[in-house]
Amino acid sequence: MRRLPPLNALRAFEASARLGSFVSAAAELRVSAAAVSQQVRRLEQYLDTTLFQRLPRGLVLTDQGRDYLPELSAGFDLLGESTARLRAKRADGLLTVTTLAAFANGWLLPRLHRFRERAPRIDLVLKTSRAVMDFRRDAIDLAIRFAPTPGRGLQGELLCREELFPVASPSLFRGGRMPDTLAALADYPLLHDIDANPEQPWLGWRGWFERAGVRTTAAGNGPQFSDSVVLVGAAIAGLGIAIGRGPHVAPLLARGQLVRVTQESWVAPWSYYLMAPSAHFRRPLVRTFVDWALTEARADAQ
Repeated sequence: MRRLPPLNALRAFEASARLGSFVSAAAELRVSAAAVSQQVRRLEQYLDTTLFQRLPRGLVLTDQGRDYLPELSAGFDLLGESTARLRAKRADGLLTVTTLAAFANGWLLPRLHRFRERAPRIDLVLKTSRAVMDFRRDAIDLAIRFAPTPGRGLQGELLCREELFPVASPSLFRGGRMPDTLAALADYPLLHDIDANPEQPWLGWRGWFERAGVRTTAAGNGPQFSDSVVLVGAAIAGLGIAIGRGPHVAPLLARGQLVRVTQESWVAPWSYYLMAPSAHFRRPLVRTFVDWALTEARADAQ
């Protein structure tokens, strides 16, 4: 029988190497930084080698650590995938997920067939809503929301971040040259999201022009929309240039229905979170969906 290092020590090393610090690894593993450091030292003693250089600016992998990490990470990925498949085959029943319509349309729906393949015995109920969630009253198992942090009293797992950039239908330019600067967009019709939160300047053209130091009266001119799904539809129809939200427009860019107009982008400080009362995350149905969604998000990031 092969003798393996302690699992907690391996997890501590892998997370520290991936995140670059014991503090970040501790936050992910929900233990103290001192405990992570102790586990890594335990692994180094077991292997009789040094895996990190501990510098004031952070951790740096030694040659031995760099050699060890890829196969260890691959092993954890394989173990995670095998576990997820086994749990998915055993999980069955009704799973109710609520999210925003635009996120469901752009990010979730194009990949849901892979969730059905992984968990064929789970029947998904997808509710699109922006309303404040009442998990008990509305019988919601899990929510996906765009927020600065998970809701108060809820457990949250970061799903993905959001990059924004100007997008339009190729037909808007009729085969001519697209504008190559943010200032040049002022000569084109702009589409506005009037439902944006005042704390979200990245969703409004005024915030974009102010951020770039561009003075223009066009920031408030043009058609206005209270629904981002309709806003994107207007862009596809060639009515103007919209601020495209990465997770919402990715499949449209891939199909050529929209094109990225300029190189300017704005990474939103808010993110998409999987959130629910902590007890929900222990339900097999919820955990199966969460693990699948996080796997999809990691694949996008890579």
